[in-house]
Amino acid sequence: MEVKEQPIQVYLIFALFVFFGILFLPVCLKAVELTDKVSISGDLTLVNQWLDKSKGDVPNKDRGSAVIDLNLSIRPTSKDELFGRISFAEGSGFHSPRSRYPFILSSNADNLYIDLRDINGHSRDYLLEVWYSRMFEPKKDGPSFKLTGGILDSPRFIDDNRYANDEIGQFMNETFVNNPVANLPSSDWGLAMELEWKSYSFKLVGMRSKNENEEMDRKKFNWFGMQLGYKLDIGIGEGNYRVYAYTTDKKFENWRADAYKALRGFGVSFDQEIIRETLGAFVRAGWQDDSARVDYTRMFSLGLNLSGILWGRKKDEIGLGYAYLKSPTKHEDLKKTHVLEGYIKFQLATYRFINSDLTLDYQYIKDKAREIKETRAGHIYGARLNISF
Repeated sequence: MEVKEQPIQVYLIFALFVFFGILFLPVCLKAVELTDKVSISGDLTLVNQWLDKSKGDVPNKDRGSAVIDLNLSIRPTSKDELFGRISFAEGSGFHSPRSRYPFILSSNADNLYIDLRDINGHSRDYLLEVWYSRMFEPKKDGPSFKLTGGILDSPRFIDDNRYANDEIGQFMNETFVNNPVANLPSSDWGLAMELEWKSYSFKLVGMRSKNENEEMDRKKFNWFGMQLGYKLDIGIGEGNYRVYAYTTDKKFENWRADAYKALRGFGVSFDQEIIRETLGAFVRAGWQDDSARVDYTRMFSLGLNLSGILWGRKKDEIGLGYAYLKSPTKHEDLKKTHVLEGYIKFQLATYRFINSDLTLDYQYIKDKAREIKETRAGHIYGARLNISF
């Protein structure tokens, strides 16, 4: 895909234009007299990252991006919701083919310009989610039941995590946002079922997506995932423990040209408060078979989250994470990857409906090749400004 690169000055001009638009948006919305059944929310996210070579043929680079997300929620009744989400971006950061980004894992998991064009091989731009959900009234002391259908984002239902699940508010590297091994589809048609009873939850998701390899015919495949969760509240704090499994039909890419087969795997996603509302920890792990065409078949990550309560600023936070990923034996270019990331987020000004925060981020990514004794590694320093309403 041909992507037109823009200098960082263009990002800043675009960002300032959007910022002042958002600044006066609440006044306009108030004049429209939105009811309690209709809500609009959004985010403006500005990112600039600098890649500093450590090992291998890794060029030093800096890249920026500006992204605005807009969400519309309509609740005609207390049980029904119609939701839509669109996103616009200027710049593709290190996602651009011209940036010569050397690593498989993205250092910025947000949806950038290159991700928002012809989404998943469809002739559709900018539209990420449109779905309708219906909550069914539970019987006395019985489970609650919810159905959601439309253009879905499967990470809303599978592999969620309190401390590592938000690419614009927490970690930036994709391996700490969701498990890359799970191959979770997004922005595709699907149906989800959610069942909650006391401390237990059960989720079932089915979606239809396309293979990524453009050299093949990008055949459509069906993805099915289910997750069982348990919420535990002990003396030190609350924890969430989730186990999930997934499979595709026999139309997922194989390593052999023009060949397909099923992809299967499972994973876990845990988060637990260690000191209530102050210190938390997370653990993720995943496995999938290595016969299908994927970049990784094993993954393990863990990390900590420290709240700003400790220094009197409740909305500040610090995150630290480490991940190890192993590639399939048939992968010619890659054997394993190590990722280390740490960030500190400062809450900035709040004005009317608008909140803002600044994140300073550090990543270290190390890829080890399989066939030759080559290691590519680099330090990535980043800054992220997020303005939400």
